[in-house]
Amino acid sequence: MAGIQAPGMGSNLDVSGLVDRLMSVEKQPLTKLDQKEAAVQVKISAYGQFRGAVQSLRSSLAGLQNTNSYTTMGATIADSSVASVSAAAGADVGSHTLEVTDLAMAQRLKSGTFTNITDTVGTGTLTIQYGTYAAGTFTGNGGATNNIKIDSTNNTLAGVRDAINKANIGVSASIVNDGTGNRLVIASKTTGTSNSLKISVTDTDNNNVDNVGLSQLAFDPAAAGVGTGKNLGVVTAAKDASFLLDGIQITKPTNSVSDAITGVTINLSKTNSGTPTTFTVSKDSTAIKSAVDGFVKAYNDLDKTVDQLTGYDAATKTAGQLSGDAAVRSVSSRIRDALSHVVSAAPGGYTALAQVGITLDRDGQLKVDGTKLQKALDKDPLAVQGLFATATKAEDSLVSFVKAGDSTQAGSFAVNITQLATQGKMVGNAAAGLTIDNTNDTFDLKINGASATVKLTQKTYASAAALATELQSQINGNTTLSTAGVKVAVTENAGVMTVTSSSYGSGSKVEYTGGNGIAGLFGTASSTAGVDVAGKIGTATASGNGQQLTSADGLSIKITGGNTGARGNVTFQRGIASDLDKLIGDVLNAKSGTVPARVNSLQDQVKDIEKQREVMNAQLEIKEKRYLDQFNTLDGLLTNMQSTMSYLSQQLASLNNNR
Repeated sequence: MAGIQAPGMGSNLDVSGLVDRLMSVEKQPLTKLDQKEAAVQVKISAYGQFRGAVQSLRSSLAGLQNTNSYTTMGATIADSSVASVSAAAGADVGSHTLEVTDLAMAQRLKSGTFTNITDTVGTGTLTIQYGTYAAGTFTGNGGATNNIKIDSTNNTLAGVRDAINKANIGVSASIVNDGTGNRLVIASKTTGTSNSLKISVTDTDNNNVDNVGLSQLAFDPAAAGVGTGKNLGVVTAAKDASFLLDGIQITKPTNSVSDAITGVTINLSKTNSGTPTTFTVSKDSTAIKSAVDGFVKAYNDLDKTVDQLTGYDAATKTAGQLSGDAAVRSVSSRIRDALSHVVSAAPGGYTALAQVGITLDRDGQLKVDGTKLQKALDKDPLAVQGLFATATKAEDSLVSFVKAGDSTQAGSFAVNITQLATQGKMVGNAAAGLTIDNTNDTFDLKINGASATVKLTQKTYASAAALATELQSQINGNTTLSTAGVKVAVTENAGVMTVTSSSYGSGSKVEYTGGNGIAGLFGTASSTAGVDVAGKIGTATASGNGQQLTSADGLSIKITGGNTGARGNVTFQRGIASDLDKLIGDVLNAKSGTVPARVNSLQDQVKDIEKQREVMNAQLEIKEKRYLDQFNTLDGLLTNMQSTMSYLSQQLASLNNNR
């Protein structure tokens, strides 16, 4: 350090050694600070273990609070090659027979052969429609009519294929070489007889001479054959699925059937005429039992962690790192008390964990009686849900629970509605003209804040209802609007059109912003924005957003109709897992939680020790300098004394020699 000189240059005094030995004594308080800091760091690390165990317990509660887990249904089928079956909440338990006679098919058409995929086909317009062909007549299904322009940039076989695919209108195109040449294959993406194809062609190269140029791709299912407008061959005819379910004949347009049995989806994959198979729908408690097991393990792990951190090991005579820490014991005690919470308003009569087979043993560990739990789930899964998660009930069928906030209080609250939510709409004031051409086919609309241009198919419509269907189809099929989640319903009354947004509330609006079609279709249109629901939950006014009404403490309900005024009570009760989740959230809260507060206190102790160390090091440096100065001064004095003594010795010796 500064000031150290060579030890005893004249006196042979070991200045450095003396100072080091003195400073080692002076530094003993620093050693005690180091030991104190190490002890605090051990506690901080131990709190990290404790917090991790508490967080794991909280994570395990998610499965118990997932209300879907309690009503999960399962389905099994004897012959899985015939169909796959799944069941959703609300499906009825039971067994069923299934015999598939026909699978739904999408129509697939093929062209004649071309030598090369770069061969020119022709220019003009392909018009593709979807509908049903029966009794020699093609009837459109009400969907949009789609036009695909073919010009000099895409008039080859490959170009036509790419143009069809790029249009993204529900058909796909590919080129297949069958050994005799290249064929264009056009296939509907949707199965069912109502999605049969009709392809009309306007051929600008050949004055619409049939089966020449682009008209080679014409397909009118009602025409006589090639040369009469039916120039594509049928590879696969559009077909509906046909099957017997419990002996009842059913026909559906797709192989995925979700409306034959409530809550059950059947995906047909193979016919089995004459050899019916069976499938069974039953309750599936796998998810909730797994959640219970995860919760029990997480709690027991926490209990073991607390014992390890706060207990005393008699064999090793060592105490846990957090022995005597009141905060850990307090949190642990509060969590254990929550397990014995009685859910007074739980539906179905389950008010305590022991009733569903979950109890504490003598060692403070949770254990599960699997048989008792299964019986409770079989008897009334919603009652078990009310015990663990949240129990809710609305007296009005048009009032439903949405969610609760962390601060939502349990109880029963009266609902009073002063205003129902409405949808935004645009209404015409004159009957729509049925002929759509290039003078009135375009509409610039802004719906729920999203803007887009909608274009109608140019033709004369058979009725105002058909025109309304076309307008609705084009709006809902618009990519910009559908990406924004916009959907509308278009209706007509005596030819007067109304466009209504599917959403509710103040953000629901339908506005005309430009285009050439407004006068012919709507006359002078008027727009009315929607309004949010308004009313009270309990005694306090709640905030409305669309059909959702939310109280100040976070209880949200949805009002889907009915009248204004009193709408009965809505009851909310927290289950044990919900209460425990809130409790743990509170104790782990970064600003006010018990655990973060204790860790912050320990970290403050570390900071205080660091400050004490800085002060002490500064003082030690001063002391060391003072010791060095003192011993260096002593060393100088001793050196001088030694020099004087040597001089005197020399003088005395000289006097003796001169006698």
